[in-house]
Amino acid sequence: MYMYLFGVVLLGIVVLVHEFGHFIVARMCKVRVEIFSIGFGRPLFKKKSGETEYRISLVPLGGYVKMLGESTSEEGNVEEKDLPFAFSTKKWWQKVLIVCAGPVFNLIFAFLLLMVVACFMFSAPSSVLEFVSSDGAAYAAGISDGDRITKINGEDIAVWDDIPSTLAPFPESGNCENVTVEVEKAFTKELKTYTVTPKKGFYKDPFGDTHSRCELGVVRSPREPKIFLLKEFPGLENGDIIRSVDGEKIERFYELAERIKKPFKKMTVSRGGKEIPVDFPEQPAENKPEELVIAYGGLVIDEVKSGSYSEKVGVKKGDFITAVNGAGVTAPFQFYSVMGKLKEGDSVKLSLIRDKEPVDIEFTASFDESENEMTGMRDKKINWGAYFDYDPNVREFYAKRNNLLTFPVRYAAKELVDVTSATFKGLAYMISGKISTKGLGGPIMIFDISKRAADAGVRYFLAIMAMISINLGLINLFPIPVLDGGYIVIYGLEGIFRRTIPQKIKERALMVGLFLLVALMVFAIFNDFARYIPMFLNRN
Repeated sequence: MYMYLFGVVLLGIVVLVHEFGHFIVARMCKVRVEIFSIGFGRPLFKKKSGETEYRISLVPLGGYVKMLGESTSEEGNVEEKDLPFAFSTKKWWQKVLIVCAGPVFNLIFAFLLLMVVACFMFSAPSSVLEFVSSDGAAYAAGISDGDRITKINGEDIAVWDDIPSTLAPFPESGNCENVTVEVEKAFTKELKTYTVTPKKGFYKDPFGDTHSRCELGVVRSPREPKIFLLKEFPGLENGDIIRSVDGEKIERFYELAERIKKPFKKMTVSRGGKEIPVDFPEQPAENKPEELVIAYGGLVIDEVKSGSYSEKVGVKKGDFITAVNGAGVTAPFQFYSVMGKLKEGDSVKLSLIRDKEPVDIEFTASFDESENEMTGMRDKKINWGAYFDYDPNVREFYAKRNNLLTFPVRYAAKELVDVTSATFKGLAYMISGKISTKGLGGPIMIFDISKRAADAGVRYFLAIMAMISINLGLINLFPIPVLDGGYIVIYGLEGIFRRTIPQKIKERALMVGLFLLVALMVFAIFNDFARYIPMFLNRN
């Protein structure tokens, strides 16, 4: 019932906007609107005001506006005194405007919603480089962990999202152009400018297509100051989280790595859920604090799933991963990135430390391929089953965006274009068979997504409402009889040829369109049952 309520609210608002578009433009064209209904079937509530009866009906899966002289059966049966107010007597372009208004209002509404969503995003993760890959372009130029990018090619950078949007897309020439990057150094706060040559990188979109891009080799992935000792040091243990050094607060692993380059006498560590002070009296020469060798402790294996591939190849709890196929690994996301690029049957050499001794494990990459219950696409994941001991929710540094007045408009426009593009691309791939039609969802899926979005917060609920509104508007523009797009084609042809299409042809076209629409709805509802019944049974 909880899920159903959010779905009804979301669909009700989106449908209300759509039908209001038809309604208001019909009124502007002096067409009499007899019924304005949200939902189908038996009216639960109705009230007549002027010439229009307003309804809320039983089935909340759509709505309709009933106009005088709208249906093909009514076109020749309108009383003479009412002809000036009949839809059928209006000029062809007025009919097109009325029919277009519903989808257009959906797109305008989505744009306004996305502007509101943008207002929740004025503060965003800052442009601090939490991780600079040792084989990346930024590292080669001299940029380090903790540096904050302030400008790229003279353009101000305020938040993390500004970095990829400022970098030029991968050029047709095949070479990324040099960029000038200004950074505020992490520890001195000095402003320095570097010339960086981005490297060619790849990413996959939600449809599995691979695209090229220019990359600096920087990642927004905070690492807590958890340690793994590469050599024994009295007072510290593997898994300790260093909270301060000589009273200086430590929040990031890169801060710790920099701080212990100087002599220190005291640390506060978190161990077993308790804050523990650790003193370091003067040490023998071979154990000087500045010679302490540490690594990020988040690369320790915390769990090996029973029966998993990692267990079969010999990975054990407590192992510390150092490299994959000779490529050094210093963060969990880096390990998963390297493993994700492997292909079925590739040879893998996993280097690790176990009980203070280096160990190499060699095996062949194996992947699991399964169908995504929500999208119907085939997901391919490395068959692994071992989990790192790290905190993925480390507090991020935030900053205010630039151009707060124009940001909502720019964000809404980009999202509108992206969702529209993804919608058409997804449908094209379904028709071509490149992705499964099982990803097509019906009302149950909409209700479920609405509930999840509402649980996540107002911003996410509004974002999903905008996405549904865009999809409703676009789908209604398809040139299928019964949908708005089908009527646009009919009235457009009448305008072009300056003659009315015979009523029988319209009726047959509408019957075909109705059959296709009902078949599509039945298929979507079948997908919903196929998707959610197994999910429900697995939870119980």
